[in-house]
Amino acid sequence: IALIQQLYQVEPAGAAEAAEIRRARRLCQSAPMLAAIRTERDGLSATVLPIAAGEAVRYLTNQWDALQRFVEDGRFRVDNNGAENQLRSVAIGGEWLFAGSFEGVTRAALRYSLVQSCTLIEVSPFQHLNVLGRVATHPQRPIRELTPLGWAATLGQRAAA
Repeated sequence: IALIQQLYQVEPAGAAEAAEIRRARRLCQSAPMLAAIRTERDGLSATVLPIAAGEAVRYLTNQWDALQRFVEDGRFRVDNNGAENQLRSVAIGGEWLFAGSFEGVTRAALRYSLVQSCTLIEVSPFQHLNVLGRVATHPQRPIRELTPLGWAATLGQRAAA
């Protein structure tokens, strides 16, 4: 756990940096920490019992490639806490229990995804969901204008005008 905490200590220094600079920082500072974690993991896997601690070591081994991706790409975060926090409302809300069918659950998942995408780029989910009524009549070529990001650009242009 102390080694993992060291990974997090590298992050604040690169928070405002460009992705390539952050990547270089991580390769220099975080990669050696990951090597130390791997050595510790290998040592533990030979000595711990298969229950509790053994399960944690096995989980770390199974997730090892995913754990290292943040070093390879400076755009990635060190963890997926942000994504898990966004899903918390879905898990707690339980509206999916009343979807009625698999198709209903699929539609609910689509709505949750759209609302969360809008929230992340600071577009009103309500305004964007109203925009979706235009899909049937919107020309096919500029259909990206109706995505949350495309709509944000459209809103930005109108606000500037």
